[in-house]
Amino acid sequence: MFSTENSVKEYTGYDVTLPLIKRAQAVIEIFIGVDEIDIEDPSDLLLLDKITSYQAAYMLENEDIVFKQAAVTSQGQTDAAISFDVRMSAPFIAPLAVMACRGLTFNRSKSFKTGKIFQLPARVDWKKL
Repeated sequence: MFSTENSVKEYTGYDVTLPLIKRAQAVIEIFIGVDEIDIEDPSDLLLLDKITSYQAAYMLENEDIVFKQAAVTSQGQTDAAISFDVRMSAPFIAPLAVMACRGLTFNRSKSFKTGKIFQLPARVDWKKL
């Protein structure tokens, strides 16, 4: 588990139950695309404790929204025009959880340094090859 009842109380001030924390963690795992068992970085685990706490507190009052609401950006009365939210984060994920997910190490950009392909010198006389 990413979080506990005590962590949620500490970070948010809300009292939640363990089953709600489990549901919140499942939503967060879907959102970040990584399961708990695959996370090894201690800083990610600390941040995921906070993220899950924020999500559990959000779901305490909004659980119906998380599981039943369609993600829309606007809704019109004439001809029933609806614009769906293509980012698919609101209203399902707590806003603080979305902001905190940006700090996860596996969500950051990565760069790799590569060497020369054939270890040839910078200037090659192709006539001698």
